[in-house]
Amino acid sequence: MREVRETRHQFERPFVLDSTLTQRTFGLAPTPWDDALAATITARRG
Repeated sequence: MREVRETRHQFERPFVLDSTLTQRTFGLAPTPWDDALAATITARRG
């Protein structure tokens, strides 16, 4: 319960991640959800 005070901000408002700078700097792009899900399922099926 002690840690709740330190992480409370994560639940008080939407948690927004912005990868614009990383994408621009390193030429990376987020993996689409459908691709990530398909890869995860394939890996779990083994």
